[in-house]
Amino acid sequence: MRTSGKLLWRTTGLLSFLSFLLFATGFVLAMNPQQLAPSTGAPPTKTVEPTAPLPKEGIHHVVALGDSLTRGAGDANGQGYVGLVRQALEKKADHPITFTNLAINGQESSDLLKQMSEAQVKTLLAEADLILFTIGGNDLFRQTGGLYTIDKEKVAAATDRLATNYEEIIRQMRQLNSRATIVYTSLYNPFGNTEAAVDTVQPVLDWNSTASEIASRYPQVFVVPTYDLFLRKEQAYLYTDHFHPNAEGYARIAERIMQALE
Repeated sequence: MRTSGKLLWRTTGLLSFLSFLLFATGFVLAMNPQQLAPSTGAPPTKTVEPTAPLPKEGIHHVVALGDSLTRGAGDANGQGYVGLVRQALEKKADHPITFTNLAINGQESSDLLKQMSEAQVKTLLAEADLILFTIGGNDLFRQTGGLYTIDKEKVAAATDRLATNYEEIIRQMRQLNSRATIVYTSLYNPFGNTEAAVDTVQPVLDWNSTASEIASRYPQVFVVPTYDLFLRKEQAYLYTDHFHPNAEGYARIAERIMQALE
């Protein structure tokens, strides 16, 4: 009986220790998501260490790029998330902040890469303290046979191209500017409350996961999630075109970005 009791005690202790190790490992990975990045691709030669979101010198120049989400389409107030983030940052700062919004309605990732090859854009990116960008919605959702008809094969191919372009966008940003904080706002699903939900949920989730994995290979690149902000709230936070956020939707995105920066 004593031997059996000792064995049971040791087994219980071992299981408790293993549970603790599993918990500790999960906690460390949650605090340092770079460790979850895949080993494939071309990661930087140095290990990426978690750093503060904003430079110690403060924010003086912000550059925003991307598509209609960064342009603010759908916001009756004309601000979009960029305008709201600008207000929040300037409220915190005791000095002027220069904002340059280079976003273009309808832009896809390949278009953004072409734009970034322009000399003036390179100069602005090199001088920025904070870079905000959105991209990917047009890459994925234009691959349709109609507003609510999704071609799965075209979406899959578009996602592969988007991943390649997205990494090149970040690589070039980081090459032009080694110190700026880069914030990518990931995708929500505008079709979540439509018949197309069954075909769009997984592609959006998969892309957001891929975007985070790629970003984790580079220092000072943050991916801000928005999927949960619009989930089952599409009617409240989308514009009448059922694609872009309305003023309230942009306010939620801006709040999430500020939370990430703080």
